[in-house]
Amino acid sequence: MQPFVQSAIDAANRGENNKALELLKQALAANPNDVEAWLVVAAVVEQPERKRQCLNRVLTLDPINQIARDELLEMDRAAMGGMPPSAPEPAYQPAASPLNYPTSTSAFESASAPQRSAPDPLQAQAKAAPKPSPKTRTEKPLVFKYPLFWRILMYLFLAFFGCAGLLVASQNIVNSLPFLGLALAMVLTIMAFSPKVEITEMGIRASGMLSSSEAHWNEIKSMKSGGMKQRLELLKSSGEVVKVSTQVSGYPRIVEILRQKRPDLFGMAAAASPSGQGNMYTAGGYEQTSSGSYGSSVAAAAFSGTKNFEKSFFRKYGSYILIIPLCLISVWAVFAEPENRMGALLLAAVSIAMMILPLFQVSGIKVEPNQMTIETLFEQKVLSARQIREIKMQSVRGRQGRATNFVVIIPTEGKKYSLADFADGDEIIYGFLTNWWNAYRNR
Repeated sequence: MQPFVQSAIDAANRGENNKALELLKQALAANPNDVEAWLVVAAVVEQPERKRQCLNRVLTLDPINQIARDELLEMDRAAMGGMPPSAPEPAYQPAASPLNYPTSTSAFESASAPQRSAPDPLQAQAKAAPKPSPKTRTEKPLVFKYPLFWRILMYLFLAFFGCAGLLVASQNIVNSLPFLGLALAMVLTIMAFSPKVEITEMGIRASGMLSSSEAHWNEIKSMKSGGMKQRLELLKSSGEVVKVSTQVSGYPRIVEILRQKRPDLFGMAAAASPSGQGNMYTAGGYEQTSSGSYGSSVAAAAFSGTKNFEKSFFRKYGSYILIIPLCLISVWAVFAEPENRMGALLLAAVSIAMMILPLFQVSGIKVEPNQMTIETLFEQKVLSARQIREIKMQSVRGRQGRATNFVVIIPTEGKKYSLADFADGDEIIYGFLTNWWNAYRNR
């Protein structure tokens, strides 16, 4: 451990946060890849966003760092309305330091707080007593469901059609069949839109009205987008598949937690096995790769070479199958039916706009070390990691209640780029690009 880091820990435990940060700046100036220094910074800073940035930096340098993963999960749980972080615990204790040093931002007073008095021997003895493991405490999971408004609306429609069908059935069975049929359709709709996803420190659980499955984080072997992008399929080592609905509220948060827990599923080097072998996700699946440690060299190795994401021809131009005939019919109606000319002209204009729109959408992405090329039909935008301000996953819900998930790349200058309908899946693209960005944006 650097002397500056140890001195910063001492200053932080005395409540001298400003001094601690100055010492940490010196430590990181000497070694920007010091994981322990970044963990101390994450503990000292009070702003949640700065704390999250520091913890993400730790995972960039050390993808399997359990302290950073646990801290981020606690922050996610608090942000989603779960159980707030419990009383400060010694989440990070350097082996060479006897001081009790927690990483929770609430563990330190402000820089102006008075210095702490010397510890009482009885208190020191009490602190030295064995504490229950954090894994044994009662944990409230993060719960993601279909939006409450749409669930209530579907139950109201079910009640209306069901009551109407029973009322009409008392007079005429045949006339009640349409209402009862609609009620049955609403039951099937409710079954389809009643998923629930629960996330804990140990793993993920996906359940519906008729099924339920779960997986520990280390049991997940691979993942893919399935069911017309209505679900994310997590394949376990046993062969069982956990189907996570993409329609629940907060789905982008689920993907981000999954990326933090298992970065190897998105293109980051995985934990080494006892034989020194690990797994790395590539375009063709998983490859065995040797790795002696999980510092910055591993993160860089995971992004060596070139990675291409491409839309299929049908994804890019499949809509033309309907749009071109519609445009031709509307043009014919302009000349053949003068009385409907205005309507036909409007329909033709809309059809032409729908034909032009795909030409400006992102059709491919090429990722290289410290360089990303975003391709459209008329443009090739080259961005370095430092030229990107943010990469995030967004979810937009339409009028029918269906959620559309897509990835957004926001450069420091210029327009933002939306990525959707890629064959690899929105989740894989988001995780891969985020891992790449975290690995190179500070270089």
